[in-house]
Amino acid sequence: MAGRNIPVNTLLSPKAPNLLLAPATYVSSYQEQLNNALRIYFNELDNVFGTLLNNSTGGAFIRLPCGAFQDTTTQTAPANTAQVMRFDTTDLSNGISLGSHTAVFTGSIDDGTPPGAGTVLTVATITSGVIYLGMTLTGGAITAGTKVVSQTSGTAGGVGAYVVSVSQERTSLTITGTIQSKLVAATSGIYNLQWSGQFVNEAAAIHEVSVWLRQNGTDVVGSTGEISINAKHGAFDGGAIVSWNYLVSLNATDYVELWWSTPDVNSYLIAHAAGTSPTRPTAASVIATLTFVSALTA
Repeated sequence: MAGRNIPVNTLLSPKAPNLLLAPATYVSSYQEQLNNALRIYFNELDNVFGTLLNNSTGGAFIRLPCGAFQDTTTQTAPANTAQVMRFDTTDLSNGISLGSHTAVFTGSIDDGTPPGAGTVLTVATITSGVIYLGMTLTGGAITAGTKVVSQTSGTAGGVGAYVVSVSQERTSLTITGTIQSKLVAATSGIYNLQWSGQFVNEAAAIHEVSVWLRQNGTDVVGSTGEISINAKHGAFDGGAIVSWNYLVSLNATDYVELWWSTPDVNSYLIAHAAGTSPTRPTAASVIATLTFVSALTA
């Protein structure tokens, strides 16, 4: 239609015509105008449904919710400890978004026997939320990129002592921890969650890694997969890229997360920088997509 800039692969939605009130007596010109308005409207409906039902191109006009995410950093976990997989990059988002866990607390970072710089985070009070391993810490003069590596004492996710990734000395201050791990659906439906992870093993023995699914914070029964990561061989670390998918039923604002654990800290998720000889792009530690499949069944 003239004056309308319609993007590629976009259908023009039909608009019901504004029909004039009928005169008290028959008027041929009114009947002609009515028939013409209805004819135009029915032609628009025919065009839309004809395009959608086309066997070869109809699907190109359907915009289903979908999202694609990755993490560009290496992810580690303490031995025999549940660890959520995190994401720092959104590649595609249409009705699917990344959500975060957030904790606010009061604490200090030092060498454990202050004064002195170190990697011991002592949490005195929790204002809100729960501390997750892998959280990025901000607040005051905390060094950018500082993450929670492990917890060494205290209440799980609460008051106690932790290890952080960057040595520094910070006296008692308010700290915020965040970790992007939630794949959040804006629309109810059945979704396909496809993921892949790049694991490495620096040890001389094969190690097992477990990966499972949590939905709205609850473990999904039967979702755990066990993976054997090859042992180090010569100068080369063992490694494996693994992937599988889940079909999950989600209501609007529900979320899913990928969790993992390893019995040995020498096995972890690794990200690689861009390569040379030949030139090749970076490698993410984790990639995940969440794609709408169907409306929820009754």
